[in-house]
Amino acid sequence: MVHELTGYPEPPPQVSAAGGALACGLVILADWLVSQDAFLRAQINTGLPERGDVDSLGRHLARSRAATAGLLKEAGLGRLTFKPGGFSDDFPFQPNGLQRSISERLPALISGEPGLLLIMAPMGEGKTEAALHGGRLMGEAAGMPGYFVGLPTMATSDQMLRRVDDFRRRRVEGADSLTLLHGMAWLNAAYSPEGDAVGVLTRDPMASRWLRGSKRGLLANLAVGTIDQALLAVLRGRHNVLRMLGLVGKVLVIDEVHAYDAYMQGLLKVLLEWLGALKVPVVLLSATLPVAVGRRLAEAYLAGAGCRDRQVPEAVYPGWIYVSPQLAEAVPVESRNRSLYVETRRVPIDSDGRPDRSAALREVLGPLVRDGGCVAVICNTVAEAQRTYLALREWTQQPESQGADAPVIRLLHSRFEAHRREEITQEMVGWFGKDAGDRRPRAAILVATQVIEQSLDLDFDVMVSDLAPIALLLQRAGRCHRHTLHDPVRPAWAKDMRLVVLTPVDAQGTLDVPRAWPFVYPKALLHRTHDALANLPGDVVAIPDAVQGLVDQVYDESFGNEISPITDDDVERLADEQTKDLYAQMAAIPAPGRIDDLSQLSGDDFVNEFSTRLGADSGRVVCCTPDTGGRLMLGGEELPVAEAGGRDGRKWFTKEQVRLVMSNTVPVPGTWLRRLSSDNTAPPTWADNPHLSDLVVIRVSDEHGSGRLGDREVWLSKELGLSEFPATAD
Repeated sequence: MVHELTGYPEPPPQVSAAGGALACGLVILADWLVSQDAFLRAQINTGLPERGDVDSLGRHLARSRAATAGLLKEAGLGRLTFKPGGFSDDFPFQPNGLQRSISERLPALISGEPGLLLIMAPMGEGKTEAALHGGRLMGEAAGMPGYFVGLPTMATSDQMLRRVDDFRRRRVEGADSLTLLHGMAWLNAAYSPEGDAVGVLTRDPMASRWLRGSKRGLLANLAVGTIDQALLAVLRGRHNVLRMLGLVGKVLVIDEVHAYDAYMQGLLKVLLEWLGALKVPVVLLSATLPVAVGRRLAEAYLAGAGCRDRQVPEAVYPGWIYVSPQLAEAVPVESRNRSLYVETRRVPIDSDGRPDRSAALREVLGPLVRDGGCVAVICNTVAEAQRTYLALREWTQQPESQGADAPVIRLLHSRFEAHRREEITQEMVGWFGKDAGDRRPRAAILVATQVIEQSLDLDFDVMVSDLAPIALLLQRAGRCHRHTLHDPVRPAWAKDMRLVVLTPVDAQGTLDVPRAWPFVYPKALLHRTHDALANLPGDVVAIPDAVQGLVDQVYDESFGNEISPITDDDVERLADEQTKDLYAQMAAIPAPGRIDDLSQLSGDDFVNEFSTRLGADSGRVVCCTPDTGGRLMLGGEELPVAEAGGRDGRKWFTKEQVRLVMSNTVPVPGTWLRRLSSDNTAPPTWADNPHLSDLVVIRVSDEHGSGRLGDREVWLSKELGLSEFPATAD
């Protein structure tokens, strides 16, 4: 009967794997759209068709089709268009060399089938604007306007949302929808869902607006989020094809593409192969990407497009390459020349196996205390950042350390309460950002972890960093002398772009990697970076000329010769990367060329066992204070434990209740959660809420700020965040 009503369509002679995946995604989308309660009730109220009556079924079908346009519009699904214009219309400033090159050269290359654009340029060269402009050109040429911008972290996604929103407001016409996609998106003040109730049974807490519902955000014309949202499209699991459908019809932009480990790179290669088959334009951005990694990503895209034999051109730095089924071209660009002066300061390892940075930092920061300046100090672990902050705070408060004005000191890392971390981040952007103006302090020190090395537009006079892989050191150095408008106020002692690298050494002066660091970075990359810095000509990195050579030297995969002998650490690193790549192949769906049955798109549900981040062993805790009556208090309010009444007897938490809890959560390593006590158990009513169900409670004393997480004593303070020692520690 359905066949008769639809006009007896002929089946296609064959369906590609990409076409089959999209058909599955379209069926899910149609099902979810028409399964909405309001739509179903409206259909019922107009009268149901008679069973078996073709005429009444035909009338029902006609009414359904007539209602579809309004249903799509209400859901936020429609056709996006941009106002015509060039780069200066997209952005309120004139393009630099990179941006002008893409604006002038790219249009002639994108007249054929969609392709992949890889932009490789130094830090602070406006790659984001170049990507949005180039992506607009590629999307319009392919009939796929819109973007999904994928980033490494939730914090960088939140920052990018503002930039994409500004671009949207200036340039978008037609259907306009923008979503922020990560697990904590609804806490972002710029992206707050409507409605005052959060359902604990539907597990769809953003359904007050259809596109903010679970798994639907990629269907928006414009979306910003963590790269995980795109990678889930190729993980074997339910509804992955809906995410794939969401990526089709827009341009995928991936920022900081160097920031992903071998497992995520493995998933990204599978995703790019599928996007090549689906003819989706892709833009990749990096300041410090090894040439071999960039080549593999471009080759994966071409393989999906059916051009496995096409040669990827040699990458140029700074510059960009564009590859498509029709052509492949590399374009060098002009970039401002800068000299990065690199100092290596040796720091001893103390009796507890931790680097003792005190003497080195006092020597480096002495001119700041006397004459002012703004400096960042980046530590490789949260605990070391906290201890470094305390040591600098004590030192700068001593009378002999006081200059004209005592420097202000701040600490920023991931282990703050969510609302407190956002407060500090915005304060730092206000102090050190492009538009700081008179708010830029005369003398300031920011102690931080890796959270400031990506996508935060901060500018310091000098950068001090623990030893880290060269790509990340260069990223951190990109926050030094970032904006020329601050040059007039830089102190005389910091007129040069300068990176100070703190290198831990043993009693003989040999590099000695602290116990905690290999959990953050491979030892092989730390040793190779140390050797590369030791052999820098004149201790200067010429930007941009020397950047790519340094990165490729450290990440070289062809070592094992007289010039670059292989070590046990190198073998361990390669084995780890190969293992992670193997896990990625196990977790991902097959490449489109190896699909012969649609069940292979879902098959085993790997999403719970294999996530988009292998070994991302972490959890969230919320610190509560018992009052005199034993009630748990949070932010001056009683901890939400009772559900508010809902419709039809269903149980709900209000949005304010859940927001209160989630804005006070702190991420912690999974190792902290292995031996919990009954005191760490959350209220039983939290178990039915998707946001609260996995949280762990810490009862913190109001007097000392201490509490217990299993057998571990921890402290919570406004200055340090959550720590394993009090803020008064030595």
